[in-house]
Amino acid sequence: MKKFIIPVLAILALASCTAKFDEMNKPTTGLTAESAQPMYIFGRTLYNGSSNDHQRNFNLNDDMYAHYFAQGLGWTDFWRYNAGWGDIYWRDFYTDRLQEYWLINDITEGQDMYSCVRACNDIWNVVLWLRVIDRHGDAPYFDEEGNYGAGKGVTLPYSHVEDIYADLIKRLKADVALLNNTSGQVTFGAYDFLFNNDWKQWQKFANTLIMRLAMRFSNVFENFKQDFATAASGCFNSPSDYARISCDTGVWGDYYDRTFNDWSNTFTNCDFMDMMNGTNEGYTTGVVDPRRAFFFLPGTAEAKEGSNWDGYPFDYTADTESTIVTAHGGNKSFARLNMYEKDGFFHYSKAGNENLSWCYSSYSEALFLKAEGALRGWISGDAETIWKQAIKASMDEISTFVTRSGGKATISEDEANAYIAALPAFGASKEMQLRSIIIQKWVALYPNSVEAWAEQRRTGYPDYFSGVLTYPAVSSSSGVSVGNIIQRIPYPQNEYNTNAGNIPADHKDYNAKNMEKGIFWSLRGENGVQKASEAPVNHF
Repeated sequence: MKKFIIPVLAILALASCTAKFDEMNKPTTGLTAESAQPMYIFGRTLYNGSSNDHQRNFNLNDDMYAHYFAQGLGWTDFWRYNAGWGDIYWRDFYTDRLQEYWLINDITEGQDMYSCVRACNDIWNVVLWLRVIDRHGDAPYFDEEGNYGAGKGVTLPYSHVEDIYADLIKRLKADVALLNNTSGQVTFGAYDFLFNNDWKQWQKFANTLIMRLAMRFSNVFENFKQDFATAASGCFNSPSDYARISCDTGVWGDYYDRTFNDWSNTFTNCDFMDMMNGTNEGYTTGVVDPRRAFFFLPGTAEAKEGSNWDGYPFDYTADTESTIVTAHGGNKSFARLNMYEKDGFFHYSKAGNENLSWCYSSYSEALFLKAEGALRGWISGDAETIWKQAIKASMDEISTFVTRSGGKATISEDEANAYIAALPAFGASKEMQLRSIIIQKWVALYPNSVEAWAEQRRTGYPDYFSGVLTYPAVSSSSGVSVGNIIQRIPYPQNEYNTNAGNIPADHKDYNAKNMEKGIFWSLRGENGVQKASEAPVNHF
């Protein structure tokens, strides 16, 4: 990949960085069906859809809300909405990413040899759509005839997110069918950064996404449980089935190599590090998670025994620094992302980002979905057995990262079994069993914070009530009231300027506490409020 990304980006002469908010529905890439080929456009939408402005798009939002990462000193009020951060993904999606999708569709329309290309283009578009609607809720999607029409340069009304979800499932099912016939198909050449033109992998990915979307409805109704069951027979089924896009040092980005290593803006989170250490107040195992050494390294300064593995506290401010440093053994050294060893999950070097990748889905996610599916009676099988398989799969997946840079490739059976044996009981009730599934899913999804935050809002787990998550300081200027959980990112200011008549009624006031209002699949329901002090119950 390092050999060809730069020329492709130069050839396409992209202009997304200068897109203005008042041109939200106007394409900014300058691409036309006559000027570019599907493989080049697809390479761009894959890579830029992952890498563009990661810090402001995701690190300063989803990464923090999922309790995977923490912000540095002076950045602690992370529930205050900043339009300069939160609006970027919406803008780029509606201007550039959708134009790229429709261009590939237009170029390949009616040509059987492009069936697989069209299916993969559609699957990736679904991934990007989830990142819009899972963060914002309702969004412009259907045209006046009820067809998918966003991104065609026409201002559209807002569609209900549950209707968008249903259409995304319908599209993914069609994509799975298209990928059954791979004979004589044109490929993306070197520009399929996700699966290198392995159509079977794309099909497994689509089925795993169907399971994810169908399970989102579980708090509301079970209309898609049969789609879930069908997809479960064709989803990711091996630790090597990992949907991820490798980073490339030849292209500017602001991923963790920048935000953590170069800029010192991103830190390990205290809640997640406590989970890795086996000391989390709400889910104590008493043993170190064997994944810890791959994800993290201890802090560099001398300190009291064990404190070098501490995560960065949410309440680390100029006022609290002295107290926290004292409790931390007298130093400011916290656990670090493992970027510096060959077996590090985030390993990179100036010569190449060896293991550093954007993660989208995995075999372990598929198994955790199956465990919950079994718990709900959607598929056959024992939920606890599948849960344990999912935890083990998460450990096995480590090898799909570290082998690229020559690091050690496995967590031993003994290490995995010892960790699983030390876990709190699976639970006597279905509610407690769901809690066990989702807490371990939270660990396994790391660092896919977009999905982890969505699952926390859907289920309430991992929860604040029992102390698994630490409730951070919330100022009066934040987008949530003190005591409530953040559930969405507000609509961009440009939408209020240019499309105000179509914005959902409950979000008409731009300055309201919109960030605490749930999405239809949230634990408390659409526009409901989740309080950190309330136990997540009544899933069954």
